[in-house]
Amino acid sequence: MAKFNSDNFLTHLKGKWEGRPCPLCGVGNWNISDSVYELREFHGGGLVIGSGPIVPVVPVTCSNCGNTIMVNAILSGAVEKPEKKEGQND
Repeated sequence: MAKFNSDNFLTHLKGKWEGRPCPLCGVGNWNISDSVYELREFHGGGLVIGSGPIVPVVPVTCSNCGNTIMVNAILSGAVEKPEKKEGQND
């Protein structure tokens, strides 16, 4: 499991978020997950190994309405970009 760098993630959010309220309800109380999750391409509900890239994301959830925004964990600095293995495509 990749190590979650909360300092990098919070710095990224502070620089981009700028205290914006939730676009759904207008409230600005956000909860940040301390875990990184994976988004995969949908293949009819089945798990297909090697079917494409996996996007690591950190959920940020409005505590008022539940609207959840996914922030890319690599671009935000929450995790390091994995090294490509020999013969691996993007």
